[in-house]
Amino acid sequence: MFLAINEIIKEKSRFILITAVIVLVGYLVFFLTALAYGLATSYTAALDKWDAGGIVLRENANNNIGRSLLFESDYEDILSDDVAPLGVGAATVELDQAEDVSLFGINTDSFLSPEVASGRQIANAQEVVVSDELEKAGVQLGDRIELQGAEMGYEVVGFVEKATFQTAPVVYMSLDDWRVAVSEVSGMLGMRDDTTISAVVTRGAEADNFSSDTKSWQPLQDFIFALPGYQAQVLTFSLMIGFLIGIAAFVLAIFIYILTMQKKNIFGVLKAEGVSNGYIGWSVMAQVAILSVLGLAVGMALAIATGVLLGAKVPFMINPIFFVGITALFLVCAALGGIVSVRSVTKIDTVEAIG
Repeated sequence: MFLAINEIIKEKSRFILITAVIVLVGYLVFFLTALAYGLATSYTAALDKWDAGGIVLRENANNNIGRSLLFESDYEDILSDDVAPLGVGAATVELDQAEDVSLFGINTDSFLSPEVASGRQIANAQEVVVSDELEKAGVQLGDRIELQGAEMGYEVVGFVEKATFQTAPVVYMSLDDWRVAVSEVSGMLGMRDDTTISAVVTRGAEADNFSSDTKSWQPLQDFIFALPGYQAQVLTFSLMIGFLIGIAAFVLAIFIYILTMQKKNIFGVLKAEGVSNGYIGWSVMAQVAILSVLGLAVGMALAIATGVLLGAKVPFMINPIFFVGITALFLVCAALGGIVSVRSVTKIDTVEAIG
């Protein structure tokens, strides 16, 4: 360890350059990971709050909840405390800057009713509870929001933390209000059915209890993974992050190997003086560990600082488990690269190295 630290101090410029490369790559990996996790979470944040096991959609809806229509005859016999109706639609809220939202129609006494962070739950018609994303956009308790294409306005009585669906803020309303709002927004008010819902959400239920010729049950996680764009997004970011980690570790290994070969004569002298291969090898591995840990720590700090500065402008969200896993994987890859350098040290011929 003494040899490793002493060399780093004396050759500061070289090791600063290597550390800078690790910092930049680490920063990119950590930032992309938090961005990918935040984006994926924004697709499903509202659904994760349900703690549900499955969802029932129309058989011919092709797993698209926006195209799924269930009528009273489809669900009246299966509703219970652990089975709740859900309506899902899309609209645009008329603010200073128009904001696309997802409309969730719910029974306010069901488990789909969200926990309110501020304000209160829905108690009357034309009242809504909305995501705090709209609060960041300027909406306040007591405000009356207007939906483009709808005649009625809705009073905001509560806010829910991080309630988004497919990246859009969620507006929770009663099923009766939802049916009116969705039909008005779509321009099909005359075709509104007073029993229509989009899906039925279940807790701890079996598929056979809910599937029929007209509807089908599936695990909620399967439904989430099939959301448009979700699978492609997760796989794209995962491959990108994986390649970045591999490339960064490979670059670090090359730097360490080149530095090791440049010190071939020095290592030859040390071996001639009786310094063991093990001591020299541990010195090389110590350098790899010091540079990797320092670079990753700075890169992680910069990524977190960037996320804080960007605030709500991007869906940045930190998952400590991912950060720890990436750090461990990077260190393992860097260690494997360092072993290559150690092997080259042990093969140095003392006489040949001294010349």
